[in-house]
Amino acid sequence: MQKGNFFKAAAVAATMVLSQGALAADGTVNFTGEIVDTLCSIAPSSQNLTVPLGKVSRTVFDGATAGTAVVGKKSTPANFTIDLLGCGATAKGAVVTFSGAGDLDDATDLRLSNAGQVGVGAATGVAIELGDSAGIKIPLGSPSGVYTLGQGDNALKFQAAYVATRSTVTVGPANSVAQFTIAYK
Repeated sequence: MQKGNFFKAAAVAATMVLSQGALAADGTVNFTGEIVDTLCSIAPSSQNLTVPLGKVSRTVFDGATAGTAVVGKKSTPANFTIDLLGCGATAKGAVVTFSGAGDLDDATDLRLSNAGQVGVGAATGVAIELGDSAGIKIPLGSPSGVYTLGQGDNALKFQAAYVATRSTVTVGPANSVAQFTIAYK
């Protein structure tokens, strides 16, 4: 009788050892995301936007005297949209606040990412101004006007343009990055 129990125990132990080899991990899968309490979802295509501002001639910013920029003069704006999905019946409105590095001459505009870096050859004397679809400026760190939301999907329309911040504008790369936050009303 003891031999039977011994063989059963040995068989169970052998099975456990062999099953450990079958369950050994060969890799890892990380899942990311967040459960939030918002009235709408941001479309995946709007979570990491690229807005091409194009190649803009330095002379766009010139005033009456060639080579002298007019502070505040803007390039033709580029339009972009932040799409909201699945807004519920309680979603009535939203405001959007953009944040990022403020320009050294006008902190309400975005500083160029490479501005002030020696030897980079970056454009100087310009920043990026953000606005709503009507072109009304949205200063960095300040909420936009209220966008009215309807049930379902909604498109929040904006524009961005280069703006002269100095009387001298130099040529070179003119890129920047901003983050946005949506608050529901």
